[in-house]
Amino acid sequence: MKTSPTFMLRRSSIDDAPLFYSVIDLTMREFIINTWGRWDEDRVRREAVEKSSDPNAQIVLIADIAVGVFVVDRHPTHIQLAQIYLLPEYQRMGIGTALLENLIAEASQSKMPVRLHVMAGLTAKSFYERLGFSVTEATPEFFYMEKLT
Repeated sequence: MKTSPTFMLRRSSIDDAPLFYSVIDLTMREFIINTWGRWDEDRVRREAVEKSSDPNAQIVLIADIAVGVFVVDRHPTHIQLAQIYLLPEYQRMGIGTALLENLIAEASQSKMPVRLHVMAGLTAKSFYERLGFSVTEATPEFFYMEKLT
């Protein structure tokens, strides 16, 4: 099993909006354009500000360097993974797997499922399937997935 680099999480603030924008731009722009036909700059910037201010948003840090974002919403019936994005140079290092395994362990202790959605056409779907998630619904744009614990 791959050992991820040591990382920490800290609460996000509006000052992290540029990171939220950058990580979406670098990892999702191509897929967004392929799915919806265009990149809506104003919308992405607005959503970066909104998500960075979300009380559930966290920044992934390696040695005080912000390398990604992690947003989890906890509901009475389930845990919802809202966002997990790592800058490209920090992907495939085991960080995402470690984050998800910790979330799955939390859900298991709470006896709740973990839910998420992933854009159709992304290789991330197979990443989630390797961690035990199954597709519960599919649309042309998204796969809705769940892991029962």
